[in-house]
Amino acid sequence: MTESLSLAGRTAVVTGAGAGLGRAEALALAAAGAAVVVNDMGDGAQEVAAEIMAAGGQATAVIGDVSDWALGERLVHEAVSTFGSMDILVNNAGILRDKMIFNLSESDWDDVIRVHLKGHAARP
Repeated sequence: MTESLSLAGRTAVVTGAGAGLGRAEALALAAAGAAVVVNDMGDGAQEVAAEIMAAGGQATAVIGDVSDWALGERLVHEAVSTFGSMDILVNNAGILRDKMIFNLSESDWDDVIRVHLKGHAARP
C-alpha cells in the first residue's frame, strides 16, 4: 500500500502554472495540501488559483514574466507574506515557437532564450 504524500503546511511556487504541465503541477501540489503561488503571464494564473481555492485549497496568483528578475523576488515575497514560507519551487515556465531553427525569427529566438535561460536563472 502506498502512503499518500502530504504537503500540508508547505508553500509551493509554480511558474508557468496557467496552463498545461504547470497547471497540473499546481493542482497536484494543492491536492497534496500545499498552499500554491501560481505564476503565469496572463489570466490563466488567476483561473488556476481560483480553481484551487474552489476545491478548498489555498492559492494566490502572481502575474508576470519570469525573465524579469524582479519577479523572482515578488514570488518569494508573496509566498512568505501570504502563507508564511516558501518550501517548494517548480520552475516550469517555458515557451515554444513552433518553427525549425532555420526559419525562426530573431525575435522568436530571443523570446525563447529570455524565458528558458534568463527566466530560469532569475532569483531574488
